[in-house]
Amino acid sequence: MPTQLTEGAIRRFFEMPDISGYHPICQINASRHTADPNSDSQRYKVLLSDGVNVTTSIFIGEDCANKLVSEAKKFSVIRVDNSHIQRVNEGRKALIIVGFTVLEQLDAKIGEPTKLDPSTVKEEVPAPIHNNNAMTSPQIRNGSTGGLVGMTPSASQVQPITSLNPYQNKWLIKARVSKKSDIRTWSNARGEGKLFSMELCDESGEIRCTGFTEAVDRFYNVVEQGKVYYISRCNLKTANKQYTNVKNDYEMQMTNDTSIVRAEDDESVPEVRMNYTQIADIDKVEPNAFVDIAGVATQIGDVTNITSKAGKELTKREIKIQDKSGAAINLTLWGNDAINFDSSLPEPVVAVKGAKVSDFGGRTVSVSFNSTLMVNPDIQHSHELKGWYMKEGRNQDVRQMSGSQGGGGGSMETAVKSFVDAKASINEAKPEYFANTCVLTFIKKDNCMYKACPSADCNKKVTQEGESEYRCEKCNRSYPNFDHRLMMNAKFADASGVEWITLFQENAEKLIGKTSSELGALKESDEEAYERALDTPLFDKFTMKIRGKLETWNDETRIRMSALHVEQPDVVKECERLLSEISMF
Repeated sequence: MPTQLTEGAIRRFFEMPDISGYHPICQINASRHTADPNSDSQRYKVLLSDGVNVTTSIFIGEDCANKLVSEAKKFSVIRVDNSHIQRVNEGRKALIIVGFTVLEQLDAKIGEPTKLDPSTVKEEVPAPIHNNNAMTSPQIRNGSTGGLVGMTPSASQVQPITSLNPYQNKWLIKARVSKKSDIRTWSNARGEGKLFSMELCDESGEIRCTGFTEAVDRFYNVVEQGKVYYISRCNLKTANKQYTNVKNDYEMQMTNDTSIVRAEDDESVPEVRMNYTQIADIDKVEPNAFVDIAGVATQIGDVTNITSKAGKELTKREIKIQDKSGAAINLTLWGNDAINFDSSLPEPVVAVKGAKVSDFGGRTVSVSFNSTLMVNPDIQHSHELKGWYMKEGRNQDVRQMSGSQGGGGGSMETAVKSFVDAKASINEAKPEYFANTCVLTFIKKDNCMYKACPSADCNKKVTQEGESEYRCEKCNRSYPNFDHRLMMNAKFADASGVEWITLFQENAEKLIGKTSSELGALKESDEEAYERALDTPLFDKFTMKIRGKLETWNDETRIRMSALHVEQPDVVKECERLLSEISMF
C-alpha cells in the first residue's frame, strides 16, 4: 500500500505564518534543473503535490541537489524536513525546500491534483501571545549599546542561511558567529579605511559577512564570537572565493541599515560547521586549496621569527598533528596564533577550519587569515579523536606527510610511473607526483653539502667571519658554530631513461646512510673516507616519491625533479606490482 500523502499540505504551506516545524508527506510529479545567473549554486524547480493540489517549489542547496540526482525520481514520495516561504518579485510567494527525505518510489502520480495559485491563499494571522513572564530581549537602539539595533524578531520570521540570495529584499537569519576577524586597515589612492569580517552559521549552512569603516565602529566591539544573533538588512552578493573559504556562493556586506540583535543562545545553532578531510587524503588535495582538519598534536615546536622575501618579520610555530587515518602532517601557526598557543597542553586536539594546503616539503597545512583555529574544542569529533589517541593512536606507525626544507614526508601510495611517463604528465598548471624504483648512477659531489645556520627552522647558508664566527644574514646575527646541511643532486636511471633529482637533508641522509654531521666530520678529517661514503650507494636501487615541476630560469623552461621520500625497495610489493602489470597484457 503506497504511503499516504498529507492532503491539503500545499495550501497549508501558504496559509501558515510559520512552516519551520511543518513536515508533510508530498509527491514529486516533475523536476528540472534551473540555473542561477549569479552563482553556481544548485537549484531545481519541482512540481510538488499533496494529491489534491500541486505547486511549483524550489529545491536549493547541495544536499537537495544530490538527493534529486541520486535518490528522488519522478513520482517519489518524500517528507519535507526543512522549508520556508520566500517573497519574491512583487510580493509573490515561493515555496523553498532546503531539506527532505525520500520515503518511497512509485510508478505513477497519486490522485488528480490541480494547480494552486499561492496568491489566492490568505495567510493566517498568528494569535498574540500573552505571557508577562516570557523572556524577551530589550530593544537596543543604535548608539546606546554600541550599534546593535532593532527589536528581537519572531522565530517565525527566521529563514535558513542556505535560502539567502541577492533577489530577496527582506530576510532575517538567526546565526552564530563562528569566527570574528581582527580589524584590518588599508590605504590606497582612493583613501583609507578599515574592515572586519565574521563567519556565520546555522543548522543549514554558513556565510561570510563583512563590515567596512562605519560598520566597524558600530558593530566590532559588541559582536562576540560564539554568540547567536538575529541579522538582517545586509547586501547579498556573489562571494569572492579569493578571500574566503566559506562554503556559500554568496556573502553579506553590512550597510547603514544593517540590524544585528543578540538572541538567546540556542543549541540548535551549531558552534561551527566542519567538513573534515583526513590527513592521509591531503595528498589528493591541490596546493593552495583549503580544508577542515583536526588531529592530536604530537609535537609542538617553539615560536620562531623569520624574515619574509619582502623583508617583513614574521612569527611562526610548527605543530605536528595526527589523526585516525594513520598519518601526521605539519601545521604552521602564524602571528598571534603562534604566540598564544599553549605549548604546555598535553597532546591537545587541534582543529582548523579552512587550513591552507601547501606542497612544500611533501604536504603541509597552515592557519591563514581566513582560518579558524580551535584547541581542544568541546565537540564530538574532538572527544572521539582524543579517546582514540589515548587508547591506540599513540602506539601506531604513522605516515609522515611533511618533511623539512623540501625533503621527507609523504608516502609511497602514489601512482608508479616511469621517468618518461611522468615527464609527459607535467604541465604549468600543477606539479606531478609519482613513485619510481630506480638505480642511483651518479652523485654530484661538488657543493652537495654546505655550512648552515644552527638556528631551528632557519638552515640558511652562513659565511665565515674570522676563525670561529659564522654570520647568518637571514637571522641577522653571528654564531660560534654551524650545522652541516645536505642539498644533493644525483642521477637516477630506470628502464625509460635517466634523470637528475635533487635530494634535501633527510632524504640525502637516507641515500648515503650517514647523517650530515657524520659526513661533515669525514670531509674535514679524511677526504678519502668522505669520497668513499658518497660512492657507497652507487648502483643501489631506491624507491622514491618524486615531485616533477616546470621551472623557468633566464627565459628557459625545464623540468626539475625533487625527492619527497626515499626508502629501500620492498621486493615483495615491487614483484606484486610487476606481476599485476604483466597480467594486463
